[in-house]
Amino acid sequence: MTRGELKVEHLLTSMWRARARGDLSVGRRSPARVICIRLEQVQGLARFVARSLRRLLVGSSWGVVAALAVVTSFHLARTEPWTLVVGLIAVTPWIYMLAWVTCSIGLFFRRRVLASTSAVLVLLQLWWVVPDFDPIAHLVSPVPGDIRVTILDANVSQSNRNLSQLAAEIRRDRPQVVTLEEVKPASLQSLALTHVMDRYRFNMVTLAFGSDGMAMWSVFPLEGASEWRAVGHPELRAWLELPGHQRLRIDVVHTNAPYGPGQPALWISQMVVIKQELAREPRPLVVGDLNATWYDWHFQALLHLGLRDAAVVAGQGWRMTWPRDQQPVVPYLRIDHVLLSPAIALNSYHVSGVKGSDHDSLRVTIALGGH
Repeated sequence: MTRGELKVEHLLTSMWRARARGDLSVGRRSPARVICIRLEQVQGLARFVARSLRRLLVGSSWGVVAALAVVTSFHLARTEPWTLVVGLIAVTPWIYMLAWVTCSIGLFFRRRVLASTSAVLVLLQLWWVVPDFDPIAHLVSPVPGDIRVTILDANVSQSNRNLSQLAAEIRRDRPQVVTLEEVKPASLQSLALTHVMDRYRFNMVTLAFGSDGMAMWSVFPLEGASEWRAVGHPELRAWLELPGHQRLRIDVVHTNAPYGPGQPALWISQMVVIKQELAREPRPLVVGDLNATWYDWHFQALLHLGLRDAAVVAGQGWRMTWPRDQQPVVPYLRIDHVLLSPAIALNSYHVSGVKGSDHDSLRVTIALGGH
C-alpha cells in the first residue's frame, strides 16, 4: 500500500472511530459523513484503476513475450518461411527492445516468470546485436608501399532517372572503382551526360528494367569480367589488375527484395546461390545490396566463408542504409554491404546519400600489401 493510501486509510479509520464514540454527526447532511463517503469512493476507484492497469500491463507484456518467442523460434531454427518473419528478424535490434520493457514490468509487479522470460529474450538480443554494433573501429592506416583502392557502391533505385548528384559525388571523391545496382537506360544516360565516367576506361554494364540493372566501372583493367546469374538475377565479377602485378577479385551482387509474389523463397534461393559461387574460390571483395541484414543467417553464412563486414570493421555497424528520404520514416536497416577478405586492410568507410534513391551509397578505401 502506498503512502497516500495509508493516509486515506488512517483518516477513514479515525473518522469511523469518532462516529462510534458519537463525536461525529451521522445525519444525512453531516459534512463528516459526506467526506467519509467521498473518500471511500475515491479509494475504491483508485484500487480498481490500479488493479486494472496492473492486469493490462502484465497481460500485454505476456502477449509481447509470446510474439517475441515465436520470432525467436524462427531465428534459432534458421528458417524464414514468410516475408513477415524475414522482416521481423531484420529489425532484431528494435523489436527486442520490447523485451527490456516487459522485463521491467515483471520486476516492478514482482512477476518472476515474466521477468525471467523477458531477461532470456534480452540476452538473446545482446548475443545477436552486440557484434554488429561494435563501437571500436579497426581501420588500418595506409602503409607506404601498399596499393590503395577506393570503391563507391550504390543502389541508385530503379525509379531514379537522374544521377547528377551521384556524378557530383564521383567527381568529388574520384574513386577508382564504381559499382551500381538497379541501373536503367534512362539513369545511365543521365550519368553519361555528366562525362564524369569518361576517365573509367574499363567497364561492364548490364542494363535492364526493374532491379536487374548492374554496372561496374574501373580505372584498372578488368580481367575475366563476366556476368553470372543467381536464380535469374544478374551478378558481376572480375579481377582488377592493379599496379605491381597485384590482382583484386571483386563481385558485385544484388538480390530481389524478399517480398511480393514467390517471396521470400526466391530471395532465399538467390542468397544460397551467391554463397555457393563465392565459396568456389577465395573472394577478396564483395559489394552490393543483398537485401539482408547482419541478423539474417543467410548473411552470416557469407561471413563464415572468411569475409568481414566493412561497416563492423569500421565501428559503424549502427549506420543504417535503408530507407532514406522516406520521411517521417528514419533509416532502420543496413542491407547494403562491403565484405572483405582477411588479406584486405580497410582504410576508410563512409556512408552518404544518392538523390532519388531510397538507399545510401557506400565508399570504402582498402589497401593491399605492395610487397
